[in-house]
Amino acid sequence: MVQIIYSGKITDFKGRQLSINFQKQFFKEAINILSKLVSKNKRVAYFFIDPLLNGFEAANHFYFGVFECESIDKINCYKSGASPIQALADAKELIDNGLYDVVFLFGYEPLLTNKKVYGKEAVTKAMNIFDKHSLIQCYNELAHRLCQELVLSEKNFKDLCDQLFMNYYNTYKHVSGKEVKLNRGRQLDDQHADLFKLTDCANPNIDFAGGMILTNENTAEYLQVPHKEQIKVTGVKYVSVKGSPDHIDKIVGHTGNVFPHLKAAFLQAEAQSKINVVEQYKQRNLFLEVYTCYPPVPIAFLLATGIIDTIDQLPHLLEEHEITITGGMNFARAPWNNPALNGLIEMHQKLKAGPATYGLVHGNGGIGEIQGVAILERGCQAPY
Repeated sequence: MVQIIYSGKITDFKGRQLSINFQKQFFKEAINILSKLVSKNKRVAYFFIDPLLNGFEAANHFYFGVFECESIDKINCYKSGASPIQALADAKELIDNGLYDVVFLFGYEPLLTNKKVYGKEAVTKAMNIFDKHSLIQCYNELAHRLCQELVLSEKNFKDLCDQLFMNYYNTYKHVSGKEVKLNRGRQLDDQHADLFKLTDCANPNIDFAGGMILTNENTAEYLQVPHKEQIKVTGVKYVSVKGSPDHIDKIVGHTGNVFPHLKAAFLQAEAQSKINVVEQYKQRNLFLEVYTCYPPVPIAFLLATGIIDTIDQLPHLLEEHEITITGGMNFARAPWNNPALNGLIEMHQKLKAGPATYGLVHGNGGIGEIQGVAILERGCQAPY
């Protein structure tokens, strides 16, 4: 069984603060773990979530620079919002099949610094993956399509967006202890996104670095990780369909089966974990971290997983249950392809503290065409 034995992250709100030396100091514990593993000839693979700009060689720069690796036998790079879940699935496969003992899964995204160095226009251009449609336009079309399938008026949908935001807002206030202005921002009509307000989309202007270390059980025991701090990866799956503005109907699916690829990923992850996610969640024995950039995605998640059976049940659910442990992407603040990695780090640390046994982290890539689900489980409380 794969264990998460370390997680950590750092964010910079000013830019140009996450130097190699600063990261070396912050990730000192992880670097020491690597040194122990190498001295015991453990088989180590290195996974990396690429930044928006300058992705070429970014992984090598990170691992040779920050972690001072002398050689790397296997390195994988990933490039979508769902890619942390994909990377976790790949890591689980490598470890479960006995090919590697350990996988380092880290990401580094200097988005704020890159905006200062290259300019906002260069960053915006890099984010536009389609020639004639921006991401927000695609999500707006996707939202209209979802409204058709769910028989939602524009007002109904916008009301649900407000309720989703309040759920994130209340969670963030609770976990952070901070007072936050309740401001949804302006309507994004000027960006051809008539269904969204400013706070419905998120790509925080920060720099981020973070990651986790995954091991097999023997390696966790060698490192003397206490049982109560061992968080198992019991289920993880990602599924993708063709993603383009011309295939939005395939992404959305149909009434009674919205986002079928998301449903497929969820059911396979749930089957691997051998639990009933909905039951555990409603009994408050499972934490959720739903991907919250653009409201169609969390709505689709809650429907596809069966947490709600119909859209009419959403307001009541949002009043009674949190759908994130962080407050979502606008508040939790991990940029570009790192929100799900941020969610995995937060879930690992929250599960160690209890009281819930399980945690589910959702990842979304592109305009919704890539969907990933990871289920984590807190280990037993018995000491060695």
